[in-house]
Amino acid sequence: MKSLVNIQGLLFILLMTLLSASCQKGPTLTICGKIPNAANKMVYIDSITGNGTICLDSTLADTIGRFSIERRAAVRMSFFQLRVDSMSAVFCADSTKKVVFSKGIRDELSLTGDEYAAQVCMLSQHIRATNKYIRTLMKLEKKCINSQIKDLIYIRVMQYREIADSVVKANPVAPVAYYAMNAKLIYNIEPYDFNDPDDRRMLAIVANGWNIIRHDNVYSNHLLSMLEDTKLSKRESIKIVDNTKYSEKASFVNLDFPNKEGKQISLNSIKDKNIILLFWDLRMIDNDVLSRIKDYYQANPDLEIYHVNYYKDIADFKEDAAKCPWMCVNDETGTSLTTYNLEVTPSVFLFNKKGNIVGKNVPFIGYKF
Repeated sequence: MKSLVNIQGLLFILLMTLLSASCQKGPTLTICGKIPNAANKMVYIDSITGNGTICLDSTLADTIGRFSIERRAAVRMSFFQLRVDSMSAVFCADSTKKVVFSKGIRDELSLTGDEYAAQVCMLSQHIRATNKYIRTLMKLEKKCINSQIKDLIYIRVMQYREIADSVVKANPVAPVAYYAMNAKLIYNIEPYDFNDPDDRRMLAIVANGWNIIRHDNVYSNHLLSMLEDTKLSKRESIKIVDNTKYSEKASFVNLDFPNKEGKQISLNSIKDKNIILLFWDLRMIDNDVLSRIKDYYQANPDLEIYHVNYYKDIADFKEDAAKCPWMCVNDETGTSLTTYNLEVTPSVFLFNKKGNIVGKNVPFIGYKF
């Protein structure tokens, strides 16, 4: 009987070992680094969700600040926060296998191992520095004139905005663009006012790009809901947005570029159809997005797409354009970028059958003209 109990015990241990091993299979995310301030202190990893932050894991750093936390890799892109001592940093991860943290000369945290994660971390450290500066100014409230403090805070917030704007414009579909659109400063200071036409335009660029690249994703849906919640009033909607008025008087500026056969195709040659003017290289569109655009195009016979590409190799353009049933043209010199005052691609203009602008950088799949 005793030997039977021992055998059962061994079988149970073996089963638990196998279960443990099976749970550990699959890709993992390693969050590690060496932060002197963390010596003999706890390091925490939080998950950032729409409802706040949730602590996921923690570990004790060694005597020189080294630490390592391993977690199952995120199924989809997710945002996290590392906290240690009085420092913190936000980062993102999806297929990332390892991110490494270190401390800079100005007490900021830096990250290596993944470009997207590093970009989010960098912007979070600018937010942290801006908050520290604002907090210091508020402590001087009794010694300074209130208007002076407000002016200094405004200048500092605008300095942060320059940095945030630059990373968003560099790649509107990068995780850092989502983070920038949602980040707030201390005392509920919001760097972006999405009821302002220029700020709303930037949100529209990011939301449209995310909806195309990450359709029906929790983050793209959140951006779209933000865009919907900050609709301009009727009076504001006729104001100039990126030098283009939403009015019956606004019409497109003509473009004239060669198609895959080398024939010049002008934009104003499209008659009696709604038009999507799309500035986006075919080689930058993944197959899933391309398939959804095709389905939408084929389901709407009263629609035409004038698709501007920027290929240097004409043979490559001809090969890729042959896959598309709509008008694909090639702007080899990039003149349309200046003509339409484009800062980023993809960019989208929507025109109704009268040739009037009815939308700019808004989700066009499913758009009702």
